[in-house]
Amino acid sequence: MPDSSRELTLNTLAVPRPPADVDLLRQAAAGDEAAFAELYDLYAPPVYNYLLRLVNEPSVAEEILQEVFLAMWRGARRFRAEAKVKTWLLRIAHHQAVSWLRRKRTVLWPDDELEGDAAASIEEDLARHWQIDQVRGALARLSPKHRAVIELTFVHGLSYLEIAQVMNCPIGTVKSRMSYALRRLNDLLSQA
Repeated sequence: MPDSSRELTLNTLAVPRPPADVDLLRQAAAGDEAAFAELYDLYAPPVYNYLLRLVNEPSVAEEILQEVFLAMWRGARRFRAEAKVKTWLLRIAHHQAVSWLRRKRTVLWPDDELEGDAAASIEEDLARHWQIDQVRGALARLSPKHRAVIELTFVHGLSYLEIAQVMNCPIGTVKSRMSYALRRLNDLLSQA
């Protein structure tokens, strides 16, 4: 019978885990270019897609994306881990895009990858394109603030709390913007 006063130790295989994004950000803050590159590879696609949907100009979205990651590189030391790294980057992206939109004073929505299935019939494809065009048209008629709430919720899957962090506003404001945006979309789409 084993002595109960002795502590048992188990030998386990240590499986290296990929560094968490917060760890990567800390490494990037210390000047680790490989960590920065890994963060870029991880978050550039969703941040770019978010920017493209807000500004509707690929070259501008790419330019703002570079500004976002430059801001991340410069501000990584100040990251307090009060939000996810993705939320923090989307917040930077949101502010950069809003600044650009204010300068342009234009309401836009992109012509993105919502193409029909090649195997679908012509009628189904036309109906799908018509519906997509209707949704795009309705979204284009929303203000950038209301469009952003829809985008951050349904495309990026952020919670209201995370959206509040991205948009730098109270959670109640996010909820009211979402409520208004959904009602307005419903009204616009029912008129189509």
